[in-house]
Amino acid sequence: MTNDFINRVAELQRLREVRTAGAPALVVLRGRRRVGKSALLYQAFPRGRVVSYQADEQDEASQLRLLAREAAQLIRGSPPLAFPDWDTALEFFATSAADAPVVLILDEFQFLCSAQPALPSIIQRHWDRWQRAGTPLVLVLAGSALSFMEALLDQSAPLFGRATYRPLLQPLTYRDASELGPRAASPAERVVRFGLLGGTPQYQLWAGRRSNPNVIREAILARGAPLYEEPLQLLRSEEGLRDPQSYFSVLRALASGRTRTGEIAGAIQRDTSATAKVLERLAELGYTELLEPLQPPGPRARGVWRIADPYFRFWFRYVFPNRSRLERGRVEDVYQEIEAGLDSYVGFVFEDVCRAWLGSYSNAVPGADAIGSWWSRRADAEIDVVAVRRRDYVLLASCKWSLRAGEDVIDQLHTHRALLGARAAQAELVVFARGFSDRTRERAARERVRLVGIDELF
Repeated sequence: MTNDFINRVAELQRLREVRTAGAPALVVLRGRRRVGKSALLYQAFPRGRVVSYQADEQDEASQLRLLAREAAQLIRGSPPLAFPDWDTALEFFATSAADAPVVLILDEFQFLCSAQPALPSIIQRHWDRWQRAGTPLVLVLAGSALSFMEALLDQSAPLFGRATYRPLLQPLTYRDASELGPRAASPAERVVRFGLLGGTPQYQLWAGRRSNPNVIREAILARGAPLYEEPLQLLRSEEGLRDPQSYFSVLRALASGRTRTGEIAGAIQRDTSATAKVLERLAELGYTELLEPLQPPGPRARGVWRIADPYFRFWFRYVFPNRSRLERGRVEDVYQEIEAGLDSYVGFVFEDVCRAWLGSYSNAVPGADAIGSWWSRRADAEIDVVAVRRRDYVLLASCKWSLRAGEDVIDQLHTHRALLGARAAQAELVVFARGFSDRTRERAARERVRLVGIDELF
């Protein structure tokens, strides 16, 4: 395994089990672009009788011609292959598997279906026959069009109930992503880097092992750098986005702090219903998410929208509105403005990191049903992190991206616990921060408030 391939242990193990089982298997692998689907498949199926074809926007005949060229490696020395249709192609791989197991990977599967809409039905017909015969063929359908790939598995879809394994590949966690950055980086620097790039492996690799200031200057703000126009290119390439500018405007409004549909509509001067449709479409594509306050059953506050990926949040907050200056090479001017407000931006990222630590790396809340955040219906009170077990709050936490958290943080936690009433009476109180004043440490010890420093997160 290369040094640039991080974690994915569970997915690798399952894919390798599928390959060595000696039975037919259908894998549907979903994940956003750049999240590492192709790298995962290469690690799981690095050699042997593996045919991997990455589709693009060509017609069916061209796709089949290129697939035949890839398939020729299974029968070296024979006359050139030709697949006039998908039935012929799939029959070829099934016949080849009779001699020894075969893995067939169809990457960016949505493009193949655009050229041949009946392809899922064609695959279903062959797959049912392979299952009956026990044909040792592993067929992997991979794609970055999330809503399309999800629909392949719907109850009304031809492939419903047939997938042997159907992983959704998520971005790396903040800890795993940090392994692709500078090895000597401090925990605080690692959190900042995660706020700049998120957990998308390709973005981390494009940034290399640069320091955070140089990630911003050289990998994101510099014209021609891979991360300079990445969000624009991805959105323009998404199917069904007839008016990309509307989507850019909504994302810019979200990045600037608008979180409710009405606020966003007002900021971009569009109808609320039209804005809601844009937000929902962005959510289907994995770019936005609707957050709701975490609480036991009962009336709750309205949800708020946000950009799902930290890099997209950073880009639409700092790069998109400054592109005119950046096109003129004014990188340092924009960098100075970013640096002045970076702590404010990273504070929200720090909250995500603290929630992730509680959910994945800590034993602080064993048996918790869910971990999230909470805010009041009037939005006059907010708790950064809450954990719920059954009908009660078991943990309330405040996250302070400050060098020395003061006693006022503990006061606020007590106020919030009282506000939530009996359901939070036994909740543990926790403060996350980069550091704590001596008086905060003394008071926390007296009042049994847990203090979690940034080093503990790593």
